[in-house]
Formats: sequence, structure tokens, C-alpha cells
Amino acid sequence: MPHKPIAVVVAMRRELAPLLRGRAGQRVDGVEVIELENAVVAVGGIGRVAAWGAAKAVVARYGPTMLISAGIVGALSATLRVGDVVRGGGVVDADSGARFAASGGDSLIVTVSSVSGPAEKRSLADRYKADVVDMESSVVAAVAREHGIDFRAVKAVSDELDFEMPPVGRFVNADGSFATARFATYVAMRPKWWFQVRQLAVNSKVASLNLSHEVEHLMEVMENTKQMENVPRA
Repeated sequence: MPHKPIAVVVAMRRELAPLLRGRAGQRVDGVEVIELENAVVAVGGIGRVAAWGAAKAVVARYGPTMLISAGIVGALSATLRVGDVVRGGGVVDADSGARFAASGGDSLIVTVSSVSGPAEKRSLADRYKADVVDMESSVVAAVAREHGIDFRAVKAVSDELDFEMPPVGRFVNADGSFATARFATYVAMRPKWWFQVRQLAVNSKVASLNLSHEVEHLMEVMENTKQMENVPRA
């Protein structure tokens, strides 16, 4: 059984497109995984159920000592801008109220069941004092806690606090995949969403690039730390 010290869980491959470009994936328990030199990336799909399955699959197969929830997120703070990288210090699940600690950061991430617009974002910010919102971090954190694995959450902002999000949530399939063709047909008939969809695509590319750089840097830091720990002491 292959061992990878770091396992990264993302919802969609394009969230880490620059890092994964040119790398082939394979299926592990129905989950797409891409093996790197000292890490593995699991592309689980959107939402809690999909993320839970991906996290369980990579932990069982690769035995990592660190589990990272990575992805693009919505800002709950007016100070955060598109492309800003956020390192989680904690995660709260909005449905269950469960809270999880995260290493390497000081921002609070709130996990919800559906994509939020400005009004919902402000409500989440007021209730939880959180910095960003996503749909997967809490279950990845739960899997890490269950297995006694170090958990980290690394996110990049794709939509700012006041960005009016198109109704993408209704196009998420039961398996966590996104119904791109249905969404494109829906948007094509509704000009009011054209600008937001184009802008979101641009924003997501910026966020993906910055997220990829951050995840790659974290992998390098962890590998260098491991090598230093293995250096014999005089």
C-alpha cells in the first residue's frame, strides 16, 4: 500500500488546476486521486458527503499524517479580496454546531450546506464571527480527528462579501459533481447572471492560482521539516 504523508481534499480539480496540470489521476474507492511525490490530492466533489468519502478514501489507502482541506471560498469579511489566501485556525459546522481545531492558521471557517449570497454571508459572519464560508471543511476535519491526524485548512477567496452569487447550488448533483451543461443552459436564458458568471470564472482562476502556490509551498515546508528531523545530531 503506498504511503503519502500529506493528503489534500478538494471539491473540484480546477480548484488546484495549476498544481495538478498535466498530472493523471486514478480512481480509489470511486474518488479521483492524483499522486504527487510526497502527497496525494483527492478530488471528492462538492458538499459534505462527497468530501467525507474522499477524506476516508485517502486516509485508508495512503495513511497520511496530515489531512488538508483546500478549496476556493466565499469571504465573510469586507477586508478579504479575491485571491486572498486564508489559513484556518478552526472550523465550525453551521448545521451541527460542531467545532474543530486546525493547525497553521488563525482564521475561522464556517461550513454550510449551500452557497451563500450577501445577506446569508453577513448573517453567518454575525453569528459565528467567521472569516470565510465553504461546504466541505468540517467533515474533512472530522475525519482527521477520528484518525488522530493533523488537520489544516487552506482556502482562497473567489467571491467577496457583497458578490451576488448565481444559484449554483441547485446544479450540484447527488454525487457532488457539478452539472455544467445544465447550468450553462440556465444562465444562457437569464442575462441578469451573465456578468456574475463571467466574473466568477475570472475570480476562480485567480483564487486557484494562489491556492495552488500556497498548497505547494506547504508541501515543500513539510518535506523540508521532515528532512531536518531526519538529520543525525552530532
